[in-house]
Amino acid sequence: MENVGYILMDRQKVLDGEGNEEEILSLSIRGRRFGIRVAELEDLLGGGAAARVERLRRNWRFYLDGAEGSAEVSRSGKAVNIGLASEMYTISLRALRSVLSGESRYAMVAEVPGDRMRLTHRRGPATYQLRIPVTASS
Repeated sequence: MENVGYILMDRQKVLDGEGNEEEILSLSIRGRRFGIRVAELEDLLGGGAAARVERLRRNWRFYLDGAEGSAEVSRSGKAVNIGLASEMYTISLRALRSVLSGESRYAMVAEVPGDRMRLTHRRGPATYQLRIPVTASS
C-alpha cells in the first residue's frame, strides 16, 4: 500500500450547510481536501453507522460542501476504510484513535491496491438515469 495523504486534527471549526459550527478531522488525499465530522467519526468507532466524508471549501472561512464519500470500519476491525467515488483508502484504527484522543496530530492515509472497477461495483451504482422511449410521429 502506498501512502497518499494524511488525516489531521487541527481543532478548527467549520460551517455545515445550515450554518452551524462543526469540529472536523481534515483529510488530505493527493492534494484534495475533505472533512469528516468528529461526532460522526466517534459514533462510527462506537459501533454506529458510516460517517460522511465531505468536500472542504474555503470562502471567507472553511465550510463543508456536500458528501463526497463515506468512512466505515473494515471487516477485520483494524482499520477505517474511506470510499470516494471509485477510489478506496484506509487508515489504521489505532492511529485514528490516537489522533482523536490528541496523542498524535496526524495519521497517514494509504490507498487500497486492487482493481478500481471491482471496488465500485461492490458498492453499487452511484446514480440512476431514467430512459424514456421516444416514438417518431409523422
